[in-house]
Amino acid sequence: MGKIIKPTLVLYLAVMFSACSDSFLDKQPYNKLSEASFWKDLNDAEAGLTSVYDVLQVSNTSMGWSAMAYFDMITPIGYNRPANSAKFREIARGDHDGRNGAVNALWTNSYRGIVRANDFLTHIDDIEAISENDQSRKQRYTAEARYLRGMFYFHLVDLYGGVPLFESVPKIEDQLAVRSSREEVMAFVIADFDYAIANLPAVPTEIGRATEGAARTMRAKVAMLEKDWQTAIEQTTAVMGLGYTLQDNYADIFKLENENNSEVIFDIQYVSQNDAEPGAKFQKAFSNASSQANGFSWIQPTRWLLDKYEVIDPEPEYIIEDNRISKEVYDYFEGKDPRLDANFLRPGAYFTDRENNDVLYPYQMQKYTLAATGMNMRKYVIEGKNETASSNDSPLNWIILRYADVLLMRAEAEAEQRGGAANVPQDILDATINVVRYRASDLLPKYMAGSLTMEQIQDEYMRELPFEGWMYFNFRRWRLMHLNDGYQPKGLKITKKSVKLSGAPVLETRAFDESKHYIFPIPEQERDLAPNLEQNPEWE
Repeated sequence: MGKIIKPTLVLYLAVMFSACSDSFLDKQPYNKLSEASFWKDLNDAEAGLTSVYDVLQVSNTSMGWSAMAYFDMITPIGYNRPANSAKFREIARGDHDGRNGAVNALWTNSYRGIVRANDFLTHIDDIEAISENDQSRKQRYTAEARYLRGMFYFHLVDLYGGVPLFESVPKIEDQLAVRSSREEVMAFVIADFDYAIANLPAVPTEIGRATEGAARTMRAKVAMLEKDWQTAIEQTTAVMGLGYTLQDNYADIFKLENENNSEVIFDIQYVSQNDAEPGAKFQKAFSNASSQANGFSWIQPTRWLLDKYEVIDPEPEYIIEDNRISKEVYDYFEGKDPRLDANFLRPGAYFTDRENNDVLYPYQMQKYTLAATGMNMRKYVIEGKNETASSNDSPLNWIILRYADVLLMRAEAEAEQRGGAANVPQDILDATINVVRYRASDLLPKYMAGSLTMEQIQDEYMRELPFEGWMYFNFRRWRLMHLNDGYQPKGLKITKKSVKLSGAPVLETRAFDESKHYIFPIPEQERDLAPNLEQNPEWE
């Protein structure tokens, strides 16, 4: 097994533990204590574990876990506004290489989390467990750290293939970097998740902590990536027995007042207006200029995605509120799957601005021209006056894993295991994908055994989970990224005088080379520091 022996990782140790944050993550920061005075008891261990969770919160536009939403814009479902950093648009256009900012940042942040997890795991073994309760805490903390380490390595191995693998903190005298094989790294990830499954509680001891359900869901994602359909079925079935339920209203999942709801399996906890506990920065990227966050409209859906939402009422009643919005636009949006309006802000819809005024999109809103596709996000946007939802200090949690995703994975795994979606029995469809559809609207028709297609399952993911950080990884897993080759994202045509469906401008032309773009290059800055860190052959 290879090990990390790279100087850049060693440098993390000097600044490894920044101020810890959030709900249970408000313990005394490890960085204010010396190594000699730390790791004395389980309270120290809990503070050290907090620092591992803290890596999830890093919230600039490419390193924090919430920034996984940006990767969805690389697929046909999304578009990244040009004023934002070019790193994700470079990947979408096939212009990226080992110097790309996103390629570098995901690698860097993942190893930051791995180093912290390994430092924690090295020291917790030396802490004496005096009582049975102490032993239980020690075992649970170990499982949480291994779960988090598994998450960090999972994305590394998925995106870069074989990567440097290590179980302990690198030493300063180490000078070379060695890549382990993809198979070795994946086995390591599976072992971490299996340990977490066996040792984490089904119900969190404190809000925000990893649970058995979170570990099983990540284990299912590994199985889906590896096409181990039986394991994916077993893990998703187990999660379905742990008591999670879908929210009655899809839009409620992402509202501030409904955080930590019954659908959430694992999320990043944020608070705002607290010097010790940083809020989330993703609100700025998702929001529009009329919101409390005074957002940038960086994340935008494309017409390609909007077309995926089904009509449930062919003759809807509506009033044209602004004659600049053409009837064809109203006809296109009205009467569709309500998840469209829950996810996106579209012409003819109302939005509650930061003064608590209900304003009609687009013409009553500020800087509506920032939305090149003619569409803004509503998901993850705090509406109305809310002084806690400031630009880069939002209290809204970021959901990493939720139950609807588990149900869709179960349906997909069953389809693959049975040799086709049409072979999935009706009772399984009614317990999985049809539950997701019924929650969206009881007017959406059920999928029926014998006629379901894999494309319909994939479309259901897109309607249910856009811009939550998993669609890019799903497109890669489905080997559908070739759709980006020559793809020209479009939206609506919005001028000061009209909104139309036709005549929308081409926003960019994308490229995708199947011979190399399904894997990321190893970051150039890492190879400059460690010349023996081999580049992926596709990028030589």
